[in-house]
Amino acid sequence: MDKKQVLDIVERHAFPGSGKDARLVETHISWVILTPDFAFKIKKPVRFDFLDFSTLPLRKKFCEAEVQLNRRLAPDTYLGVLPVGLKNGEWQIGGELAEPLDYAVWMRREDDSHQLDRLLRAGEVVPNDLQKLAHQLAVFHKKQTLPHPDFDPNSLVEDFADLFHHEKKLVAALGESTAPVLAEMREELPRFIERHSGRLLARANGGFWVDGHGDLHSRNIFLTDPPIVFDCIEFDPHLRHLDVLNELAFLCMDFDFFGRPDLGEALFHFYQLEHACITSPEDEALFLFFKAYRANVRLKVTLLGNHSTAETIAALRGYWDLLRKYWGGLI
Repeated sequence: MDKKQVLDIVERHAFPGSGKDARLVETHISWVILTPDFAFKIKKPVRFDFLDFSTLPLRKKFCEAEVQLNRRLAPDTYLGVLPVGLKNGEWQIGGELAEPLDYAVWMRREDDSHQLDRLLRAGEVVPNDLQKLAHQLAVFHKKQTLPHPDFDPNSLVEDFADLFHHEKKLVAALGESTAPVLAEMREELPRFIERHSGRLLARANGGFWVDGHGDLHSRNIFLTDPPIVFDCIEFDPHLRHLDVLNELAFLCMDFDFFGRPDLGEALFHFYQLEHACITSPEDEALFLFFKAYRANVRLKVTLLGNHSTAETIAALRGYWDLLRKYWGGLI
């Protein structure tokens, strides 16, 4: 499919439910049609280093995987997969079609006012609001433990070091002062992982390696009762199979980005009560490393945007400052 065909579906309200105020939201990998009742996500026919949606069978496979995986934490939100195709020469989602020409993930539309990133911007989150979320994540992680993890600590070096491929963009956006810090990270990163590889492997074999969410930040959470955690990574198990510290570090880093470290402390406190995942000073160092890694990830994603806007530059600066701060605590 292409954007013109998706817009045609939006304009004709050719999908289940009400078409009132329907609108299209576009990312670099998908088109999402938002309606009062539902959301329909259509994967773009794209191929990148980290995912491949280039063929119809692959898009069907990953739509089905997205529904199955996300039902673990959002069982009432993910309704299924609908075919997309032509009926009487016009594009539509669902219904009787001659043949599927694409597929859409069908989701119940949630109330955006409960989205955690919006609540954070409005200053409407207090520490106790995170108790049920921490409970949900602790229960989820204990159910999703991988008994025989295929984990090489050196893969963390490769994942983190991907940032260095974007050095020119980062220097152009934030200035030459970033270059020596990146050089220090490049040199020290393998040494840090080597020092802690034994503990990383022990944790992986000790119940802390899980088939998790993989993209646990505030925009992917509705702070409802119970909380809804959605949009996990379906296209690459490598990004979803991880230490629980890596998973939790993403959201705690996000709280730091919003200037609310108290919320990260609260989330971790409530989580530890049910699933003690830090048991030594070395674990605390690893958690700080994973926070640095997650700031690294958000930095790379932000670098894909338009660097000329004040909002993007502010985000780049915020994630860079966090990465530098975390890294300074490790060396």
